[in-house]
Amino acid sequence: MIYFIGKNDVNFEGVANATLQDCVSYLENLSIIGIDIETSRRFPKNTFHNEDVYEPGLDPYLSKVIMLQLGDLDRRYVIDTRYVDITDLLPILNNSNTTFVGHNLKFEAKHLGYNYGIVFHKIWDTMLVEQNLTNGFRISYGLASLAERYLGAKKSENIDLFNEVEEGDIIINKAIRTEFLYIEDKPFTQEQIVYGSDDIVFPLMIKAFQERSTDFQVVNDLENRFCLCLADMELRGMPLVPTKWLEVYDKSKITYSKRLLKINTYIEQHHSNYIVSNDLFATKPICNIMWSSSDQVIELFKYFGNCPLEKSKQTKKLEYSVGASALLKLVSSELKEAYSRGDDIEITDFETFIIGYLQFKKSEQSITTFGKDWLKYIHPITKRVHSNYKQILNTGRISSNRPNLQNIPSDKSFRDCFESKISIINCDYSSQESRVLADVSQDEDMISFFNDGHPIFKDDFHSFVATKMFRIIRGDETLVVTKKTHPKERQDAKSIGFKIAYGGSAFTLKDDFGVEEDVAQEFIDGYFRAFPSLDADFKEAKKKAVALGYIEIDPVTRRKWFDKDFQTMNEIYQRLNKLYPREYKTWDQEKREEFKKDLRVKYPNMGKEWSEYFSWVGKLERNALNYRIQGLSGSMTKYAAVLFRDHQLKTNNSNNYYLINLVHDEILAEANPGYEEETSEIIKSCMEKAGAIMCQRVKMGAVPVISKVWEH
Repeated sequence: MIYFIGKNDVNFEGVANATLQDCVSYLENLSIIGIDIETSRRFPKNTFHNEDVYEPGLDPYLSKVIMLQLGDLDRRYVIDTRYVDITDLLPILNNSNTTFVGHNLKFEAKHLGYNYGIVFHKIWDTMLVEQNLTNGFRISYGLASLAERYLGAKKSENIDLFNEVEEGDIIINKAIRTEFLYIEDKPFTQEQIVYGSDDIVFPLMIKAFQERSTDFQVVNDLENRFCLCLADMELRGMPLVPTKWLEVYDKSKITYSKRLLKINTYIEQHHSNYIVSNDLFATKPICNIMWSSSDQVIELFKYFGNCPLEKSKQTKKLEYSVGASALLKLVSSELKEAYSRGDDIEITDFETFIIGYLQFKKSEQSITTFGKDWLKYIHPITKRVHSNYKQILNTGRISSNRPNLQNIPSDKSFRDCFESKISIINCDYSSQESRVLADVSQDEDMISFFNDGHPIFKDDFHSFVATKMFRIIRGDETLVVTKKTHPKERQDAKSIGFKIAYGGSAFTLKDDFGVEEDVAQEFIDGYFRAFPSLDADFKEAKKKAVALGYIEIDPVTRRKWFDKDFQTMNEIYQRLNKLYPREYKTWDQEKREEFKKDLRVKYPNMGKEWSEYFSWVGKLERNALNYRIQGLSGSMTKYAAVLFRDHQLKTNNSNNYYLINLVHDEILAEANPGYEEETSEIIKSCMEKAGAIMCQRVKMGAVPVISKVWEH
């Protein structure tokens, strides 16, 4: 039954009138409550210039809550909050023992938090739970789509002559949502009240289905709790000083101009076919390459006779590329290091031209992506920067957009722009991914290094790895690699360690190190011989993934990623495998080749299908390694944030210190005067506790820094 609470009674079929006290009396006996809100713009249109960034109706500071829906499957209360004071409901909404059920509850948490000071403690977000249950499948996670899948509901836009409404059908009309944006003081219609009620009913009904998947209890609990951390973070935002940002922009323009002049001059002096002399405004022949056009730059590198190929993220095919990852494979290790340090070097040949071009592109990004226009992300009310975080990627990690606060250049000049009037505590895990690798592989030497330290290498893990690896490769048991004595070997070992952990092969590594494939394979073999447990673990992880069609990302949360192509690829394998007799493997090579020759005549698509199958296997095997490292690391950081919020609530300190950003292995918080040291210790403790939960063999250390700016 739907109960309406408003300024005036309504007379709609299926809707009864009620009082706020009726609602309070009913809800205070419930431990699980469905919840939803509808919002409208708070200010007249075009009051602020950047409504395309912070949208009224969506942004909590620019919106007002005009409808609040609460209840269970028996009773739903729809409250017109434009006229009804909900103060008497606040004890229920702030109850730490009540679980609130809804869809995309980060939205409700932010709006109710800002407008009423409501703090959720326990939630069940059907959108997040569904993402956990189906991670890897490309499906829609909107409430209407879930209602279709679980409840057989029909979207109004799909109803036509061929899909007519039948008695008992559940119809969803999401177009009603936009009606609230400009409703102002108009009374709610029957359709709007029913729509609001349905947004309680559907999540409650869907939850009953989702709870049947008992393997996901731990990861569901983590994500539901972490959702509220993100809501707090998004609402709080990051401090930014626009004058400092503009100073960086002005300096970046100077660097950009110098680097542009450098690459133009090189072309003008050495490649006359790429200059033009008939420009009315030019006093001398000038370079006519438009460096912002990747097509033109690709043509230039083809002319040089060395334009690399790289698999496109869009087409998944090998295509010509002038991106940094592709071009850096063409230069020496010394030049790569110069590039990573940001050194400006003289352009004298093809390799140094590559570095000059990539440095130019980095400068270009500083004045475009991170230029003046980036200041549109300063909120008109808070004067801070509020990101939107996508909570669950394939690995379980988060991403950030509009703006992306996870890809701010690490250059100190940019980070210093994020300056607080109070204090920023920045805390990051020490060698998080390397420690996670040691934990999942159970390699005793790695575990001992991190837990017990090393008498020679102290905490220099990469020198430790390089020494073990190159002692085997070179057959020299006396070799000791350090950053000073063998910088190249140490850097090679560091790169190989990360590449191998993400499924790299000799083919992908050879260009990185400028060696032949057999030499790259020798490096890999040396690495695995140095850490044999790692090799055994990797093989087992790959084998399981191909057999099961999914990856268990970590054993604590039991988060899974499902390969959407598994069934199709398995069917291809089974069909092709049946073409070979059981004794095939016992035949000599000549007999096998003759047999396969006949098969290719009978089944001309066989080669293409085998190629497709093994390509899929390779990708799944790489993910089997990559996802475990990234996923376990991501869950660890999420647990740390959850523990931090739990401490805030337990000690009633939500207004003295608060989260403002997460970047993979790094947590940022702000602290009021007098709480800096306490906050620093709390974050460090929470991160190390989360580390102990997720990595039960290897110690995880976290290092906090107290500053006025974003230190990293």
